[in-house]
Amino acid sequence: MWIDSGIYGTFEGRGEISLKDDYAAAINRDWAEKVKIREGAENVSARTLQTDNFTAAKIAVLTGEKTDDQDLTTLQNYYALLTDWDTRNQEGLAPLKPYVEDLMSISSVKEMTKYYSDPERNLYGNPVLKITFITEPQDPFYNMLNILSQIMLGDETEDFQEGGKESPALSRKRQTAEYMLKRLGYSESDAKAIFDTAKGFEQNFLTTVEGIDPTANYTVNLPVSEFEERYKNIPYADILRSLGYDIDFKGKVSIQYPQLLDSFNENYTDENIEGIKAWTLVNTLLEFTKYGDRETYEETAKINGTKIIEDPEAYAIDVMQTTVPSMLDQMYVNYCFDKSIKPKVTELTDMMLDAYRKMIMEEDWISDETKAGAIEKIDNFKLNICYPDKVYDAKCTPIKSAAEGETALDAIIKGRRFSRLWEQAMLSHRNDEGYMRYDVYYSTLGACYLQQDNSVNIFAGICGGDYYDPDAPFEKNLGGLCMIVGHEITHAFDSEGADFDKDGAQKNWWTEEDKAAFQKRVDKLVKYYSDLVPMPQVSDTPYGEEGARHVQKEATADLGALKCLLSIAKEQDNFDYDMFFKQVAIIQKEARYEEAEKEYVATEEHPVEAYRANIPLQNYDDFLNFYDIKEGDGMYLAPEDRIAVW
Repeated sequence: MWIDSGIYGTFEGRGEISLKDDYAAAINRDWAEKVKIREGAENVSARTLQTDNFTAAKIAVLTGEKTDDQDLTTLQNYYALLTDWDTRNQEGLAPLKPYVEDLMSISSVKEMTKYYSDPERNLYGNPVLKITFITEPQDPFYNMLNILSQIMLGDETEDFQEGGKESPALSRKRQTAEYMLKRLGYSESDAKAIFDTAKGFEQNFLTTVEGIDPTANYTVNLPVSEFEERYKNIPYADILRSLGYDIDFKGKVSIQYPQLLDSFNENYTDENIEGIKAWTLVNTLLEFTKYGDRETYEETAKINGTKIIEDPEAYAIDVMQTTVPSMLDQMYVNYCFDKSIKPKVTELTDMMLDAYRKMIMEEDWISDETKAGAIEKIDNFKLNICYPDKVYDAKCTPIKSAAEGETALDAIIKGRRFSRLWEQAMLSHRNDEGYMRYDVYYSTLGACYLQQDNSVNIFAGICGGDYYDPDAPFEKNLGGLCMIVGHEITHAFDSEGADFDKDGAQKNWWTEEDKAAFQKRVDKLVKYYSDLVPMPQVSDTPYGEEGARHVQKEATADLGALKCLLSIAKEQDNFDYDMFFKQVAIIQKEARYEEAEKEYVATEEHPVEAYRANIPLQNYDDFLNFYDIKEGDGMYLAPEDRIAVW
């Protein structure tokens, strides 16, 4: 039984560990025994170390010399305002007061509609809707607005019932909102009354919702004309247009839980204006808890049990990553990133795609018909390597310096507006080669496969550290970045990705017999993980079937990636297998506090990192033979027990 070598301090007092018995533990032990978790963090890993690298590079530019680049000047000013806690603490929440007074002065729904429609007044940015974007089901080269629901204060059944006991989540929102209101000058009784009014309005419009199960999924796709006809009291269509959402470009809107919007529309009357105002104010203030002074940030975090970012630099980057991520991306590419890396990573990716084509054609358990569908999917991958060739045409209102009269809150509001403009731009753009999705931020660490547009996305932020070095031997980069890229490619053929075709449309391209054979292989993987104990030195509880189903897609992707890379290795002269296999383990090095590891196992879709190295490796003879691993060794897995899906 392997140890979970990703738990911080787990090697203390342990004797020698052979790589034949527990490869990940043996390879990463020296690092794990020396590394320290910095104060306020819960782990350190290959991921956090590379994140530190590109974060330091960003900060160097943000604090560097001014240039004639207006976007860079905006970011530098923004960063300086966010890190100036002395000034922010002196201001308190005073910069918010004019916005609150404006909202609370409204006396009719006609005025409320004007407020919702004005991005200069409306801090939330929409009529308090949960909004995202989805690909058009019949035409995945385009996107459509997806309204998830109204923003709700209550999220438990008892919260929807008049007189019911408040759930812990709603109680925390009450405490947070009342704290914010008191900081804005309201008395304790007035703050309570405002929240009660907001809650009462929500309960009132929810009582007219018939037969809705908050856990179920109700979705309608409406032409814009029907959307406008359906909602006349609160003219969602006109409001969204005023805020910059080009809902007319493809002429459709998707709505989940339309009953909620229907009821809100029915209750959007002058009679309910005080409730609508209070409800809008409370939801808006809940969005701004970390954007005021330090006291507000810390006190509201304490109420909600969320972590406080102590380091001012880390805090500023976090806020900017939330509000102007695409601007940080462009800054990173223009000022921090070696652009010569992109063609090199493109070459590696093309090499891997060739290997995948061969790999699929050599599979003996699927028919030629299904193979053709898989190859067609690979041939139509949208490859987004490092950074996009084209970016959306959206501009941030220039953020000035403190000397020019700008405040941190001014800057945050401008940043939030820009973020919405950037997202909105995808409504009027084709999902063609050149653009990355609005929610893919390439100066962060990662890579992803997106089934909705059949895209493989490799972020510039992951092209460093243990993952990639342009000067490193081929084997090291193959076991590093290419393992990550191969993992994402395989997601196109995991139990979910396999249901989408070359264009990203949900469409079956399998024969019935092949899909059954595929599921049988997935079930064998699930059975293996069901019996596996993820933290044996902490608990003897196995993943079980539910836990195994939860991690099976990521486990499938790890196995497929390694198979692809081993096929490439076989074609190389004098390939250094030792360097390659070690790098596969090194990119999974992890030191995480025990409690955080428990949370990881309970919630994360990936297996624990040590097993992400050990399990793929033990499934291939190339690894077992190279290290002369035989039956009786901890890393040995008999051929009949191996679990590769592909």
